[in-house]
Amino acid sequence: MQIIEEKPKEGKVKVKAETLDDLWHLYHIIDPGDVVYAKTLRKQAQRSDSLRAEKVEVIPVFLGVKAEKINFHKFANQVRVTGPIVYASREDVPLGKYHTITVEEGTVVTIQKPRWKEHHIERLKEAVEASKRARVMIVVIDEGEADMALVREYGVEILNSIRYNLGGKRYNTDRESEEKRFFHDVAKTMEKVMGRERVEKAIVAGPGFVKEDFYKFLKEKYPELSKRVVIEDTSVTGRTGIYEVIKRGTVERVYHENRVAKEIQLVEKVLENIAKNNGLAVYGLREAEEAVNYGAVETLLVLDELLKGEHREKIEELMDAVRYSRGEVIVVSSEHEGGEKLKALGGLAALLRFRVR
Repeated sequence: MQIIEEKPKEGKVKVKAETLDDLWHLYHIIDPGDVVYAKTLRKQAQRSDSLRAEKVEVIPVFLGVKAEKINFHKFANQVRVTGPIVYASREDVPLGKYHTITVEEGTVVTIQKPRWKEHHIERLKEAVEASKRARVMIVVIDEGEADMALVREYGVEILNSIRYNLGGKRYNTDRESEEKRFFHDVAKTMEKVMGRERVEKAIVAGPGFVKEDFYKFLKEKYPELSKRVVIEDTSVTGRTGIYEVIKRGTVERVYHENRVAKEIQLVEKVLENIAKNNGLAVYGLREAEEAVNYGAVETLLVLDELLKGEHREKIEELMDAVRYSRGEVIVVSSEHEGGEKLKALGGLAALLRFRVR
C-alpha cells in the first residue's frame, strides 16, 4: 500500500492499492458511511433522436460514493464499494444515483471518514509496512505429492497441489526417473510462484525423508532456489501439514514479522489456557468486557468480521480501553484456521495478566 496524500482536517487519505493484500486491508478500512473517491467508468444513456433506440455509452468519470456495501472478492482481486453518488466530476452524472466503484491492484482511491479510529490507522500503517516485506511460501511434500501455500497478510492461500503416481520400488523400474520428473515439476512451480509473488523464503516440510531428497535435488539442479529453502518436519501432509508448519512457529522464525503466524499462535494460546482452566484466558463479549474493566487484559483478540457487525461500537470501546491500559489489540483475519477457531469462540477472546475470578 502506498499513501499518496493525507488531509487530516478533511479526514481524507489518498492511497494506491498495489497487491491483493492491500485490497484486503482496504476492505477492513472502509466502513459504511465513508465517502470513497476514485476514477471509474459509468454507463450513461444517450438518446440520438426520437426514432432511434437509446444508446448506452460508457464514460470515464471521477466519482465520490457514500459507501453502503463493501465487498471483498479475493478470486477476482477486487474490492467493490456501492452507494449513492455524492460527488461527480461531470455535470451530466446525476447525484444520488447508485454506483459501484471497483478497486483493483493499481487503483488510486481516496477515503474520507467522519473520524479515523485507532484500528483503521493501525491497519493502514500495517498495509504500508507489509508492502515492504517479502512473503513466505510453504511446500509440504511426501511420496509423489506436494501441496503449496502462500502466507499472505490476510491469511493462508492454498495454491498448487501436484500429484504423481510413483508406485512401489519393487515393481516400478522407472520410479527414479518419475521421482525426478516430480521434483522438477515442484521446483519449477515454486520458481514461478516465488517470482510472481515476491517470495523471499520457502519452507519445505513433510513427515518423511522425501523433503531431504528434494532438497538435495534442488542443491544439484536448482542451486539458486535451494539457497532460499528452509527444511522443517511435520507429522502429516496436505493442508493440515501446512497449518502445522505455522503452528510450530517456523514461519515466524523464518520471517519474524509475519501477521498470520502471530494470529494463529495467539489463538492457540487462548485455547491452551481455556483447556488448562487456569483463568488466564476468557472469550465472549461479556467475559472480555469484565476482564477489560479490571484492567486484566494483556492481549485482546478481535475477529475482523465483528468490526463490521452490530456490536461494532461496543467492541471498539473495548479495544480503546485495552490500549489505554497498555494492552495489545490484535484484529484476527477470518481467512485462516486461527480466525475460524476464534469465530467458534464468538469472535472475541483475551489473554489475561491475572485471573479475575
